[in-house]
Amino acid sequence: MFNYLSSKSVSLGNLFLRATICLHHPGITISLIVAIISAYPSLSAASESVTWKRVVYYDADYPSSWVSGTTIRNALSAEGYSVLNANELKQWMDDRIDDGHLSVVVFAKDIAPDTVAESKSSGCTLRRYLNAGGKIVWYGDIPCYYQGHSDGTRTNWGTNGSETILGFHAASGPWDSDQEVTITADGTQWGIQNTWPSVRPTATGGLRVLARDNGGYSAAWVKHYITDDQLRGFVRFRDKGGNPDAGDVQRLAEYAPATVLGDNCLDDIIATFHYPWYGNPNTTSWRHWNDATHNPPTTWTAYYLPCYPDCTWNPAEQLYDSNNIDVLRWQDRGMARAGIDIAIASWWGTTSFSNGAFSKAVRICKSVQWCIYYELDSKGDPTPQEIHDDIKYVIDNYGPTRNYAKIDGKWLVFVYAVNGTDAADRWRQAKSLLATSGYDVYFNGDVGQYDSSNVPDPWDAVHRYAPANYQTLTTSPSAGDDSASLSPGFWKIYETVRLARSLSQYSSAWNDIVTNRWASRFKVIETWNEIHEGTQIEPGQEIIADYVNGFQPSGYIYDYDFIDAIAPMANTLRWQSIGHRATASVKFEAENMVWENGTSAEGVTEWRINNEGARIGFAVYFPENQNQVWLIVRARAVQVGGSAYWPDLITYWDDVPVMQSIVDSLSHLNYFTTTSASSGIHKLEVTLANDPGEDEDVDLIIDCVDVHNVDADSDYDNDGIADLSDNCPLTANADQNDEDSDGVGDVCDECPGTLYGAPVDTRGCPMTAADFDRDGDVDQEDYGYLQGCFSGMGHPRQPDCQNADLDSDMDVDLIDFGIFQSCMNGADILPGC
Repeated sequence: MFNYLSSKSVSLGNLFLRATICLHHPGITISLIVAIISAYPSLSAASESVTWKRVVYYDADYPSSWVSGTTIRNALSAEGYSVLNANELKQWMDDRIDDGHLSVVVFAKDIAPDTVAESKSSGCTLRRYLNAGGKIVWYGDIPCYYQGHSDGTRTNWGTNGSETILGFHAASGPWDSDQEVTITADGTQWGIQNTWPSVRPTATGGLRVLARDNGGYSAAWVKHYITDDQLRGFVRFRDKGGNPDAGDVQRLAEYAPATVLGDNCLDDIIATFHYPWYGNPNTTSWRHWNDATHNPPTTWTAYYLPCYPDCTWNPAEQLYDSNNIDVLRWQDRGMARAGIDIAIASWWGTTSFSNGAFSKAVRICKSVQWCIYYELDSKGDPTPQEIHDDIKYVIDNYGPTRNYAKIDGKWLVFVYAVNGTDAADRWRQAKSLLATSGYDVYFNGDVGQYDSSNVPDPWDAVHRYAPANYQTLTTSPSAGDDSASLSPGFWKIYETVRLARSLSQYSSAWNDIVTNRWASRFKVIETWNEIHEGTQIEPGQEIIADYVNGFQPSGYIYDYDFIDAIAPMANTLRWQSIGHRATASVKFEAENMVWENGTSAEGVTEWRINNEGARIGFAVYFPENQNQVWLIVRARAVQVGGSAYWPDLITYWDDVPVMQSIVDSLSHLNYFTTTSASSGIHKLEVTLANDPGEDEDVDLIIDCVDVHNVDADSDYDNDGIADLSDNCPLTANADQNDEDSDGVGDVCDECPGTLYGAPVDTRGCPMTAADFDRDGDVDQEDYGYLQGCFSGMGHPRQPDCQNADLDSDMDVDLIDFGIFQSCMNGADILPGC
């Protein structure tokens, strides 16, 4: 029942990708599969919307091990594969990590080049490509046994290379047994037709086995890096020298089942409708809370009160403003806790209040990606040109934030209330105009009735906005993606309860959606915070509508109940096709982070933070609990003006400051701290803390940020010393020399000769603020420095006396001398504070 797809096209409306996954669903029978295949007798006419991007790696300057010659390279090139050298492979993998396109690379040399295996680390490009849904076919010597260099030399990593990069020992079976392999059923399906004598097999745990030796060890296998994936990952083939059969290699590279179900089952995209239309005088003015002559904070237009920042009864604060940055961070943390991928923001035009609030949300809320819910069709029929102009505005303004969602490489737009063929015609024309302007868009429409006349053109997907139902599911024609929806209840102001708020009904509906996850690409929560209709899952409480004395609490506080009901599975289901959220360990280049206003590009490889409090950052996913994580920020300072001082870098982990460092260098240095991480989504951000502006202007330049998982085997700097034992973990120092015995190795000790026993930071410098010369004691030399910096109360300190301002009040006075005196113990004596 399986065919091998043409490399030119492997989809029907980009929906085949999870076919094998869907086959395992109990509701999918063999007869149904046969019926589906009969309905699509030929894939030659299939849509070109998803195609394999196929390349073969070969670089004459780089070494190989057991593989020699150009046989496979030439055979695949003749089949249309692009031949890439080491530098081109790096760029190609980076591009696939960004766009998530279905792709495969065959290694025609069995040593990974240092352009993609930059380090013996799961953060290298090769592993990040696999994590993002890439596919690698490898034959010959043990994967990642060596690292290759452009001068033809190689670095011997041994089996630790596969253990660190691929995540397991890729040759743990008996070596050199030369047992002829037996092809498994999976191997036959994947297209292997020729056997060989195995010499480097591995144990089979966690692998899809394609061929075994006589001892049951795996001689050909697939390691999948995305949950429930059935066709991508790292493919190991022919574990011995010589060239394999070229046809076997191509079939393995392009394997995909030819069965087609009704949806792109590859993805489980968790989304929610978000309403950025609320106002409060603390930030703007009362908006939406005061509809229908209500008088907040005494009465308001809802039977619920948000629990911002907690569930105390304080309507003046809890009736929040969608422009309030603290509110946005609170919402962001809640959506991360829920496991939500995309927030769909109600959008009413370029000059609307919701657009202004959205411009903040898309930058502040980095744990989720964003798109708009285009609502203008609900109050009129915008022309194709008006639609074009609106969406072009959104993409032009919010696409560059790096936090606007794409599906299949196209900008995502949800559209409300576009029933009928007339609406489809207008949006079809708008889509064509946008394409002509260079904007590829993906429309998910609330279209009412749908058939082949409007799906998939213009609607790539459909949804049903119907929160007065606990659960809905669309069943569009097979070329369009479907959406399931989930609601906690519906109680609109001035109405009787239309759908009782019920945690049990909501949980049951969610469990059903998860059980039948193959049926929908989008799992949409209706809603995050449409509080007027009582459909929100955002933390809140119910009120008693006393219009005489003012609203009162009812006693029903649901808080995070509806969020926590979906969180365990929502944090497991993955948005696979785009690779939109990196999996730890990961290194982020600053220019690719989500940025807030007050930051700007610094060339093409750095990012400048030039306003105090403005942040750049990103979200990262942890599949399981991590006891120790290193957060490493590579940064430098820029001082503008003669009186400028060094900037403070603050690193936030889930909005909690976990590191504050003075960046006292015009060249890049690494600043790092440790934390722990539970499984799920976490957010890392960096900001500037002490920028007075004007003549004392100071900026931070960020190069990159690493999130590095630390365990017994990890070795960040590849010097052979495990991270947990390394006294200089970011810089290679196999000798571990530490002349001043402060626990920080000499090669990274910025304060050598520190007094023995003095507490030091990760840079080897004393942590006592009054130790101005950083030698470990507080003595007469430090006192002389303090005297030289004395300015007096209320008189601004000198620019280069920042560290002498011990109470951080911008002067150096008697209070600072008092603090100093409590620390001073004399030369070669540990400080008293």
